[in-house]
Amino acid sequence: LQRLAQLAQAITEIAKGALQIRLQGFSTERGRKTERISNALKIKLADLKPGSTILELECDSFSETLQGQQGDFFRPDVLTHLPSQTPMSLVIDSFRQALNYKEEASELDKALLKKLKHFEKVFVSEEEIVTMANRGSIPDLMLKKKDFEKIQILEESIPEPQEILINGIVDELKYSKSRVSIATKEGVVNGILSEELEPEDISKYWGKELTIAGTAHYLPGGKMSFLYIEKLFEPSERDKYFSKPSKKETVEQQIQRQQKNLKNRNLLSEIVGQWPGDENISEILNGLD
Repeated sequence: LQRLAQLAQAITEIAKGALQIRLQGFSTERGRKTERISNALKIKLADLKPGSTILELECDSFSETLQGQQGDFFRPDVLTHLPSQTPMSLVIDSFRQALNYKEEASELDKALLKKLKHFEKVFVSEEEIVTMANRGSIPDLMLKKKDFEKIQILEESIPEPQEILINGIVDELKYSKSRVSIATKEGVVNGILSEELEPEDISKYWGKELTIAGTAHYLPGGKMSFLYIEKLFEPSERDKYFSKPSKKETVEQQIQRQQKNLKNRNLLSEIVGQWPGDENISEILNGLD
């Protein structure tokens, strides 16, 4: 029962994050989840099959549950494919993208990769295989415990969100009141207004240069996914200096560095001298009796 509960929670969390990143551009939930989204993510246990442990799950396609839903304006092509998918197909697709990562086709972020990594707790041995299928609509997925090493390396290749300043010209996006694009010297930055900002706060700057403070969220390899906009300023020379973007490693460079670090780690040296108390070895052994 404990394993079944872990499996159910892991699948549900991955499906929720995968849908969120397709609709909003990031997998972390912000604000109150609507009843419509909750119903779209429902997955039911329909049957237990004999033989090897087989769980038959049921869930509706998003064409039935999210008809007319507005998606992430920065990635309008998402809504072309989403209606034919289900919560379970999103789970399978997220694992497949993580294990065969391609930056140009990625619908992953750091938070979603952590949810994928958390699925590893379902396994109790290296030999176990978990197979996921979606009634033949997409290729079956076979997972082994060793696959999660690759997911961990990819997750660690993504920089943590960080506060930054950028200077640029603000462009209007008509299809989403909370979305803006900022044209900078380095390229276009996708921005999302925080709950503390209203569209009117930034509308007066459309077509003008502006300094924006916020939290940058990244894709694997260090490319910025979007900027969560928290404050707006009139531009100054000082802001322009501090808004220079830092250089990021490519995905391949970061994965190679992570693999090298894991290979060269001396776990014994990390433990030696770290015992928190003053007890000697005799006192510790006596405490085990």
